[in-house]
Amino acid sequence: MRTPDRLDPPRTELGRQLGFSDEDMPVLVQALTHPAYFEGSRHPKEGDNQRLEFLGDAVLDLIAGDYLFRAYPEAQEGDLSKMRAFIVCEASLAEAAVSLGVDKSLRLGHGSEAGGDRRRPSVLADAFEAVIGAVFICRGYEAARELFLSQFQAKMDNLTPEDYEDKKSLLQELVQARVPHGVSYRLLGSSGPDHAPTFESAVYCGKLLLGQGKGRSKKESEVAAAAAALQTKESWLKEIK
Repeated sequence: MRTPDRLDPPRTELGRQLGFSDEDMPVLVQALTHPAYFEGSRHPKEGDNQRLEFLGDAVLDLIAGDYLFRAYPEAQEGDLSKMRAFIVCEASLAEAAVSLGVDKSLRLGHGSEAGGDRRRPSVLADAFEAVIGAVFICRGYEAARELFLSQFQAKMDNLTPEDYEDKKSLLQELVQARVPHGVSYRLLGSSGPDHAPTFESAVYCGKLLLGQGKGRSKKESEVAAAAAALQTKESWLKEIK
């Protein structure tokens, strides 16, 4: 059986930053423990972060939903749902995890560490949700809300349809308002290891390149290309006839 490690400086600092007492630190440690940390052990003494992730996910949905409901009184249910999904998406939560230093504090198994899980967005997003769950349990709803808003309030206050609407649909509608044939996507290539490839795609209107983007799947790279095209639309709109 693997012997749990002691609190290292990054984990201790994160606990202090988030206001955990010494008595509550084991809950934070659990939030930072990836399931693979106990690889090879049949009876781990400590739990991993999956239950706290489940709780944190629900808390995040409530906090984000409540804030957006009040901040956008004219928005309909469909738009509010899209806004919330955009705010609490994997990429956003992973970014927040890195901002807090959660990535430095994770407990990972040897194989998980070697496989790059400390930088993997899905692992970081799950850990952030678990940390929110731990804060909720130990310090209450208001503390969890304060932590979430410290990372996301500015983003929530400045949402536009181009942020949360489907990027490929927005681009298609924009282009088809000028020409009937719309846009097409082309896979430019892929790179990286088999377990974590990166795809790059480009979007065109006819032969005119509108944007390029990368992602962990072909679909994700196409969305990134559409998003890039929308960000630079002023430079190519005048070229479409």
